[in-house]
Amino acid sequence: MYTRILVATGGSPWSDAAVAYATALAAHVHADLCVLTVLNITGVYAMPDVMASSEMLMESVEQQGQDILVHSTARATEAGVAPVAILKWGNIPETILQTAAEEQCDLIVLGSRGLSGFKRLMLGSISNAVAAKAHCPVLLIKAPPAVPLHWQRVLVATGGSPWSEAAVEHALKLAQAQHLAVCVLHVEVRRGRRAEHPPEITADGQNILALAEARTVAAHIPYTMQFAYGEVVNTILATATSQQCDLIVLGSRGLTGFKRLMLGSTSNAVAATAAVPVLIVKRFLLP
Repeated sequence: MYTRILVATGGSPWSDAAVAYATALAAHVHADLCVLTVLNITGVYAMPDVMASSEMLMESVEQQGQDILVHSTARATEAGVAPVAILKWGNIPETILQTAAEEQCDLIVLGSRGLSGFKRLMLGSISNAVAAKAHCPVLLIKAPPAVPLHWQRVLVATGGSPWSEAAVEHALKLAQAQHLAVCVLHVEVRRGRRAEHPPEITADGQNILALAEARTVAAHIPYTMQFAYGEVVNTILATATSQQCDLIVLGSRGLTGFKRLMLGSTSNAVAATAAVPVLIVKRFLLP
């Protein structure tokens, strides 16, 4: 399924978790692993009083980056993975995207602090920016994997949109390749006052689940179909827990900045709070 994985690390606890997870995944699926550290000194050249010391500062930053790479690649080697170490200067999200394209990677793994809302937007989020623009799936990690890595069930949420259809397609391919069970979830938003009895699924919801079920059956994958009525993000998180899923797969329109925040982003909100890894897939991944 995945043949070449890129993981970016800056030495933080969450990027260390991403390296550990990417290493375990590369070993599990027999993929190549590229470990990237991006060097960046924001604002140095706009400050005349530090121009004289900028070369020394850059040397220090580069040494720190090399140390991070040595540490990260040593852990991968110990796990039986032969990593490619890459050290670059540049804008962090753009360099990650450029390197993924240059190295022909089919998966990017990033650590996430789990910020949400305005705090996520104002502080900046590398994972958010990369996931919005990447041409390959992006796996967001908060914690190191269990050893050995052993996925059993994947949750994919679908609302019938082109981007959620892409998520279903990718989840089914992943399940086939890794012999996983799939839980397909459709959530209809509750409107108005709470009814005494849960409302029945709409005709559109029935069609969405029927199409997903037909595709899953055709792929010969063990599955469960789940319908829920309520708030989408919380329902996805609750279902992932109740169904004991190891991974959540979501589609994304690829919105960025204030547009992403104001219009709402299910993938962004789920990734910020999910206890399990979240795999974000774009709609143009469909054949």
